[in-house]
Parts: sequence; C-alpha cells; structure tokens
Amino acid sequence: MGKLKDRIIVTAIVTAGSWWAYEAYRAGNFARPTMPEGAFSLSYPSGLRAIMVNIPNERKTRRYMGFPSDVPFYLEKAWSFCSPPNTKEQKQLDETMKVRDLPGARIEAVCKIKVDGNSVVRGVITSVPRL
Repeated sequence: MGKLKDRIIVTAIVTAGSWWAYEAYRAGNFARPTMPEGAFSLSYPSGLRAIMVNIPNERKTRRYMGFPSDVPFYLEKAWSFCSPPNTKEQKQLDETMKVRDLPGARIEAVCKIKVDGNSVVRGVITSVPRL
C-alpha cells in the first residue's frame, strides 16, 4: 500500500510541475526580455504581453485588463513595453474607450513594440478596482 501512495504523490508532483511549466511557457515567461528596475509584467490569452514601466504595481487592489491592437502575425506574441499615455494619446483614448464613464476605471498604459526604429502600438492596458 505504501508504494501505491508514493506513486500517487510523485504523479501529483510531476503533474503540477508540468502544468506550471506549460502555463509559464504559454504566458511567454521563458521569452520575456530583461525588465527595467521596478517594472512588472502582464500576459493575456489574447497574446498581449506587457512589461509595465514607470507604473505602480497595484495588482493587489486593481485588476488590469489588456486590449490588444491588430498587428502583423509575427508581432502577436512579442513582448511590448508599456508606459503611461502622453497627453495626445490620453485624449484619443478618452474619446474612443469611454473609460471616464466607468466608475473607478482608468487607462494605465499604452504598449508599444520597437520594429526597425519605429514604434508599433501593441495595445492598451486599463484597470478597475478589485472588489
């Protein structure tokens, strides 16, 4: 009976480790570039992978939501660097996303990927309070 119990325990450990590795691979954690000091990362099933720079990490009190932009297929899984929107971007986002009409919601960041010296907007990160 002891051998069966040991086999069940080992199988459970191997299964849990395999599931963790699969989820980390799917989130892109093994391909994530070096992050600047104080940055944190977010990864979404849509393929949006964001490194949040110069933005406080409020994951304990806020839920971050990613809205990907249409990009060429070869950029869909690339990591993007996200920073607070500038004045022009903020005005455009306010007009299109209507976040101001949602209580507690706010636009956190615009995510961009550098491609041959040009910036491609990969998506927008917003947040709402955790309840």
